Amino acid sequence: MPSAIRCVVDECVYNEKLHCTAASILVKKIGNGIVGTERGTCCDTFSYRSPDHKPDHS
Repeated sequence: MPSAIRCVVDECVYNEKLHCTAASILVKKIGNGIVGTERGTCCDTFSYRSPDHKPDHS
């Protein structure tokens, strides 16, 4: 079943067909610590997908 968390970061190993497959995620503040827009946050669960990455479909 696909995750309810959408992800549009193609370079993340957890992105599978625009859904996050991570068991959990951590979203953090960035910059000055004052969040007023989405630009003030980041997904700390991000893990870079190397060009030779093969999805784990176990």
